[in-house]
Amino acid sequence: MPDASATTRRYSLGAIAFHWVIAALIVFNIWLGWRMDRITGLDRFTLFQLHKSIGITVLALSVLRLGWRLAHRPPPYPATMKPWERVAATTTHWTFYGLMLVMPLTGWVIVSASALNLPTLLYKLIPLPHIGVVHDQPMPVRLAIENNVGTTHVYLAYLFGALILLHIGAALKHQFVQHDGVLWRILPGRTARVSA
Repeated sequence: MPDASATTRRYSLGAIAFHWVIAALIVFNIWLGWRMDRITGLDRFTLFQLHKSIGITVLALSVLRLGWRLAHRPPPYPATMKPWERVAATTTHWTFYGLMLVMPLTGWVIVSASALNLPTLLYKLIPLPHIGVVHDQPMPVRLAIENNVGTTHVYLAYLFGALILLHIGAALKHQFVQHDGVLWRILPGRTARVSA
């Protein structure tokens, strides 16, 4: 029988809001990154600017979310979770935090190193400067940085996608196989439920 004290407690409203807003932005931005490689010209430039804008938004929100997470204790895991499941869940969550910070930063490095010197105007309004320590390097060094960090950015995107699928699969398993109420704790506007 599920541990009612663990399953009925919900994440704070702030944590729920950060979770769903950042998740939606990340999934959309992964799609934009995939889409950008398949178009050219002005459309590609426009999508690229939007991709950068969303990436920096994710970075800013992730810093705030990490601060919120450190200040607000999340609900405990259900007592029915096995030790390896707890380790996997904790590892997955902190890997998400790492990716939410590193992915936008690598994108910013790529833009700063690019020989194209394209400006970044977040949402067509806010200029984002290049990272000086990267942009001021000799061109051969910048090109090497762009190539290496660009490759890393792509691999991290695949890792992010795989982790999202794993996360969704685990949430559905908790909901429909284990019936332990874990999913209800993070859903907006819903009351946590405990299976009998």
